[in-house]
Amino acid sequence: MPSFMLLIRDGDFYSFSRDEQQKIVKEFSAWARSLNEAGCLKDADPLGNTGRVVRKNDGQITDGPYAETKEGIGGYFLIEAESIEAATEIARGCPGLHYGDAVEVRPIIDHLS
Repeated sequence: MPSFMLLIRDGDFYSFSRDEQQKIVKEFSAWARSLNEAGCLKDADPLGNTGRVVRKNDGQITDGPYAETKEGIGGYFLIEAESIEAATEIARGCPGLHYGDAVEVRPIIDHLS
């Protein structure tokens, strides 16, 4: 079955109060459990809000990873689905959509098969 990466583009998680953040994390955990129970979740993790960007063209390393954008990737879900349409339907259930997040659905290209 094809695999898809759901990239959670974080609207601004850190603008919410601590209580609201905890509520959001619980909603994401419940969603991950439901995907796991449905048998389509392969992996998922939040990403830190700091990092580095390495570019070959000028050899510079900058803080980031999203110094040029307002939306950073806050986490990912690696799922299996029959098609990109089915993966998109799964993405529509992401609780982050209620808090300003966007979900980018990307197919995983299997070069080893």
